[in-house]
Amino acid sequence: MDDYEELLVEQEEEQLAEALAEEHQAELEVQLEQDEQPPQIDEPPETKKLKRDLQREALARLENAARTTADFQNVVSWWNRLDSNRERRERYHEVSRSGLDIPLDYGAALDGEIIPYDINDVLIKQIRKGDYIDAIFHCPFEINELVTDGELSKILNKLSDDHKEIIFNNIVRGTSTKALGKIREQSDRNIRKVRATALKKIHKALLKVLLSRKEKGFPLTMEEKQLIEKALDGSKSK
Repeated sequence: MDDYEELLVEQEEEQLAEALAEEHQAELEVQLEQDEQPPQIDEPPETKKLKRDLQREALARLENAARTTADFQNVVSWWNRLDSNRERRERYHEVSRSGLDIPLDYGAALDGEIIPYDINDVLIKQIRKGDYIDAIFHCPFEINELVTDGELSKILNKLSDDHKEIIFNNIVRGTSTKALGKIREQSDRNIRKVRATALKKIHKALLKVLLSRKEKGFPLTMEEKQLIEKALDGSKSK
């Protein structure tokens, strides 16, 4: 009989725990639903501003007075709640597809029907930031304006128009020699030969500048040092 009563007591305790858990879950769902719904009270702007100022001051006092782990956890919970409210307000202004809570640009096609294919282009990014220099001089015959080194700019400016065009399209724009040959109605081999000649002229003129800088004790980059070593090794092998 005692075992039966203990069993009944355990069952009642389990039922009570389940009831409390369900009640707690219901409260959370109600609270979540209230958070998701926009506020219905139309308060004057002055009242809203006063509440925001008071909330900001209260949060600043909590941050300054935080000393223990529990205090900092309380501050973090405040910021988490503010971030949740901000995200909820932003969702009110999102344009959704088919009435669903999905942003319009979610899963957009990559073929440019919604987002232009060149949205991540380097020049487009610079233009959006207000940097127009590279876009203005994005031309084969202005290739010397795309470098910051004055001596290298002079070297590129002295190249012939053919060399400028091939260097710009192949190295700056990344156009293959085969595609460039079709555009210029030349063979791939001819394009590679002209490119090699242009690069040889650039390296030869640039090497003189780098050697002069090295003698004067000017600092050189790793690539410039490698270019000097490669040129010296090549002359020794000959």
